[in-house]
Amino acid sequence: MNHNNDIPPVSDRRLFDIDTDLEWARFKAAAGICEPKTIKFARYWKAAASIVLVAGLGLLGYNQLSKPKAETIVADSQAIETTVETSTQISLNRNSKLTCTDNRKNGQFNVYLEGEAYFDVEKNPGRTFMIDTKGVTVTVRGTSFDVCEAGGNTTITVTSGNVEVKSHATDQTVQNLTRGKQLVCHPDGKMEVKTVDNFNCIAWKLHKLEFNDQTVEDIMRQLQAAYGFKYRIADQATKSAKLTGTFDQQDIKAVFNVISQTLDIDIAQDADGTWIVGK
Repeated sequence: MNHNNDIPPVSDRRLFDIDTDLEWARFKAAAGICEPKTIKFARYWKAAASIVLVAGLGLLGYNQLSKPKAETIVADSQAIETTVETSTQISLNRNSKLTCTDNRKNGQFNVYLEGEAYFDVEKNPGRTFMIDTKGVTVTVRGTSFDVCEAGGNTTITVTSGNVEVKSHATDQTVQNLTRGKQLVCHPDGKMEVKTVDNFNCIAWKLHKLEFNDQTVEDIMRQLQAAYGFKYRIADQATKSAKLTGTFDQQDIKAVFNVISQTLDIDIAQDADGTWIVGK
């Protein structure tokens, strides 16, 4: 017998042929069920990667801008002039080298010097100008001075303003070195300060020499440092002869002409360009 409430046989597929996806969609709609949406991460990862890339390039650019910039300047057989820090003038003597590092982040302009240079530093309260040699560190904010490293000594001669000098060997510091003062720092770090009567030691830059009853031997040594030439004094009498005079912006031939006529001695060049002084 087949009653109305009897379970149909399994072979009857009419009740089991159901679209489950469609039925589930209808059920969710009727019940108000809302499933979370799937996020497409690929798009967001691309955006994030772009942000990281831009940030990285920006940091790289910042590092490049903030990184101190270094420049090396070399003078061989002739002294040269250069300008740094807008209007700071540097004269580099023969056979000298300096390396400049502009560290704006720390408010410093640093120079490492080998040899001799004359500095006319621009006044700038917000910037510190520092010169390093093997022996000392010179700190200034606006002044004119010469730094000479030779024979193991470092000599600082001030023509205007004031400077501070610190010995690397002892950490001793001399402050307020002013015009007409000269400091010599020895290899052991000992520092001596004296007053100079003239600026003959930097005549290579200032082109002015003053001699007061000095011997020809001493005069020729100072002239060689200023003009750069080879010489030989022929006899002892000429070495000990003395001269008083001032030479200002004159070339070496004009200087020799004055010395020759004043002391009645011969000064001439030989075949290899060496100046022979004396009879």
